Amino acid sequence: MGLLSQRMAPAVAAAASFLIIASCASAPRNKALDSYPAGVIGRTSVLYYDVHGRTFAELRADMHRLGPKVADSSFVGETRSPMRWTWRTESIGPSSCAIRDVTLSVNAQITLPRWTPPADTEPGLAAEWTRFITALETHEAGHKDISAKAGRDIVERLRGLSGLCSLISTRASDLARDIVDRAAAEQKAYDATTRHGLTQGTSFGARIVLSATTPFTLLPAPRPGTLRGFLPGTLERAWGAMPGVYAAVDLAIDATDSTAHAVGDSLTARGKIGASSLSELIDCGTPPMGRNADSVDVALFVTSRLEVREPSNIWMTNTVQAVARPTGAPPILCRSSGALERRLFAALRRELAR
Repeated sequence: MGLLSQRMAPAVAAAASFLIIASCASAPRNKALDSYPAGVIGRTSVLYYDVHGRTFAELRADMHRLGPKVADSSFVGETRSPMRWTWRTESIGPSSCAIRDVTLSVNAQITLPRWTPPADTEPGLAAEWTRFITALETHEAGHKDISAKAGRDIVERLRGLSGLCSLISTRASDLARDIVDRAAAEQKAYDATTRHGLTQGTSFGARIVLSATTPFTLLPAPRPGTLRGFLPGTLERAWGAMPGVYAAVDLAIDATDSTAHAVGDSLTARGKIGASSLSELIDCGTPPMGRNADSVDVALFVTSRLEVREPSNIWMTNTVQAVARPTGAPPILCRSSGALERRLFAALRRELAR
């Protein structure tokens, strides 16, 4: 008889960006937080950080200051879902064993903001806060559900597994790790597809609810797939040139944040963008598991942000995120090659040199 215990690394979910911030509070508690599939022992604990303010702007600032920090960016919500599983091996023959009594638990830990409205709260703020409580909890519950589903898959795959006693534990461990790796990729794809919850309605104070077809959120800070570079020129001139910059690389601006001097394009492409094959721009892995970028529909989210460093010098930050959507299979988070980011940078340099 043998006993093996494994732990899954925490899955981290960032709920929203700084420019369009999501929000949430403690009551009423969303039932989705405590839902787990049969065969999985689940527990969800919520850690609240208190924010204060009487206006939309004050609450945004407090959440940005106090919210979870991930990769040098500030978020208002975060989910960690460590997983632990055990099993017993039982002899069923001279050299054969089977896996018995598979037990798996998920201990989800969700961080959310909590706010008590003051007497002189800005009109509409309390209702807006309440509306987004459920939205953010629903998004974070989605991260928890991905881990819980992976846990159920581990239980189902390992229960009754049999083989040589000398190999059975290794085989079971490999199966479990494969499921864990897929779940980690699915967590990232979930954030990219939902735009960190914005398609689920977590844009606090923006008075809009994004759908899967509306423009991508403009990101204020460097993220994976980001290129930042220095250019000589004025902010006013660079900002005015951005429509031509995007057109030069076969993109079209469909989202603008003039306050942050950020623009973006969200599109679904197959095979090519202009004359460039998608595989030149992003890496979605190789068939059959990864699905080459040129052979499936790919949702791309491109953003650019301009910042003044000196009166006649600016920084340009370009970010490309992509999710492949193969038919009949889970979405695949792709990696940018940096080519599109560099082309945007070069296009702006040409515009400023005229």
